[in-house]
Amino acid sequence: MTYYADLTPYAYGGDTDTLRYGRSCVRYRPEYERRNIGWLSAEHPFERGPVPDWFAGAVLDAIGNPSVNTYRGLHDCEFCPPGEGIITDPRPGGSYLAYHEIRVPAGPGVMFAAPSLVWHYVTAHEYRPPAEFIEAVRRYDAGWATQPGPWIPADAERLF
Repeated sequence: MTYYADLTPYAYGGDTDTLRYGRSCVRYRPEYERRNIGWLSAEHPFERGPVPDWFAGAVLDAIGNPSVNTYRGLHDCEFCPPGEGIITDPRPGGSYLAYHEIRVPAGPGVMFAAPSLVWHYVTAHEYRPPAEFIEAVRRYDAGWATQPGPWIPADAERLF
């Protein structure tokens, strides 16, 4: 997995985002700042500690709701033993977690960008994201990507 320190400017996927809803996609150049969360690597230490009881479930709800930048590559968890690092969504019909990203609105003009493995890092490896991300996940509303508003520009390319 590519490593980026938490809260640094996002650079992994370039200057566009693609949101996937079933068979439909929206591709656009974000007009907001994206900040990294949870781009962990075994070569770099990370914050560990407890998170609120509700947090892991809330992060799981954000995964795939919508899927962002799908198929950036399938990544094994570097912290799991060899052969056990391909992580799947624990929900019925869940797919691999390590091939797309999530977005979580942080506040006006700022969006958190995380790999979908962030849920696994929290639940299996005691990763403790920054407080700002925890609070943003508490307020998460998937409508950010479907309702008219500041997140999706009017000139977004819609693909069906």
